[in-house]
Amino acid sequence: MKINILRFRKISWRITFTYAVVFSVMVILLNFLVLYGVRFYLREQAISQVNAIGKNIENKILGIGEEQKDIYDEELINDAVINSDINIKIADSSGRILNHSRNFDPHVNIISNPNRVMVVENEENHLIVKNFVIFNNGKIIGYVQVAKNMNREYLFLKLLFILLLVADAIGMITSVITGFSISQKILRPIQEITNTAKRITATDLNVKIDVGEVDDELTNLAKTFNEMIERLKISFEKQNQFVSDASHELRTPLSVINGYINLIDRWGKNDKEVLQESTDAIKNEVKYMTELVERLLFLARGDSGVIKLQKEVFSLNELIKEVIKETELLCQDRKLSYNIKEQINIFADRKLIKQMLRAIVDNSVKFTHHMGTIEISATKIFNKVKIVIEDNGIGIPQEEIPKVFDRFYRVDKVRSRTAGGSGLGLSIVKWIVEAHGGNISIESSIGKGTKVIVLLPS
Repeated sequence: MKINILRFRKISWRITFTYAVVFSVMVILLNFLVLYGVRFYLREQAISQVNAIGKNIENKILGIGEEQKDIYDEELINDAVINSDINIKIADSSGRILNHSRNFDPHVNIISNPNRVMVVENEENHLIVKNFVIFNNGKIIGYVQVAKNMNREYLFLKLLFILLLVADAIGMITSVITGFSISQKILRPIQEITNTAKRITATDLNVKIDVGEVDDELTNLAKTFNEMIERLKISFEKQNQFVSDASHELRTPLSVINGYINLIDRWGKNDKEVLQESTDAIKNEVKYMTELVERLLFLARGDSGVIKLQKEVFSLNELIKEVIKETELLCQDRKLSYNIKEQINIFADRKLIKQMLRAIVDNSVKFTHHMGTIEISATKIFNKVKIVIEDNGIGIPQEEIPKVFDRFYRVDKVRSRTAGGSGLGLSIVKWIVEAHGGNISIESSIGKGTKVIVLLPS
């Protein structure tokens, strides 16, 4: 079974291996090009030398530009043979050798492949050979063969190859060491993030990663991780506060219920007035607890994403009329009205939008004086629907408005438990609005009333 060995290695080793392979491939390719370039240069130099020598001998035999020399003249050979790497043969028109040097024998027929460069290679020699044809008045008067022994050049190439091979080995070892060192330095922030993550617990979110001054990807990762920790810290704090507030809210009615049960146990068994009072009080507290638990469950399901919007197209006009009619049945000492000048259809979850409107209207009813007015209006603005619920109630202090959507928050002296509020109504309203992609705002003045503005996509 084939196994990918990189799968079980650390990232630092993967980076090192990749760096070493890429470096080695590039060095080998570069060395190959160097060797090929040097070999090509040396061969071209040898060919140029062979051509020059052959042409010079041909000119001397024909007497071009200088004193003419006889084919048999040894000076013709001696002047051209610079060192032992050059071998020259001169033959007559029939190919019979008339004059030659005695350095080495290329074993190439002097009349074969005329005026063409030949490369002769065997175990001992590497030769460049060229046969020149000498013409005089259109007739062949002889042949000249010039051969150059390339052994010295090839020895140089071998030495160069060995040196480059040693350099490659040293480079590869250096690349591994350097790559590992660089990868360790580069990945150090990731190791710090890992160590920090191990130290983080639900009760200790004050751990932070030391962010360097260099603005690179890993620094941005560390910053993002710190921001994530901060968000988790805020979330846990809100969760702890939520649990604490819920416990506090439930403790009060439970204490009341327990107190009335003790009252019944002591005196209510035979006293009908005490029994009735205790029963009514317990019913009220149970009702309050039931509503509180339902709202807590709603928010918990909303936070966990369990609640799914069941969107449909419906008439907002009819829904507002329905909410006003139901409210008037329960509260006849408030004046409710609506102001909608056009037919407005909206694509939303009808049940949740109704719950939102009921919660806002209930708040207005609670904090509006006897025979106070509550008006609901709606207008369509481009692809948005604007809903305004306005009352002339007691109002909210300006400094308290940003906090009214917080869970379990009640405005001092206004939203008390005696008025029937749990401090969760507007939190639910805000969740419903934001779940539909809208936003909600409040304008209010003490003694003048409150205006709740909801903007929803149509």
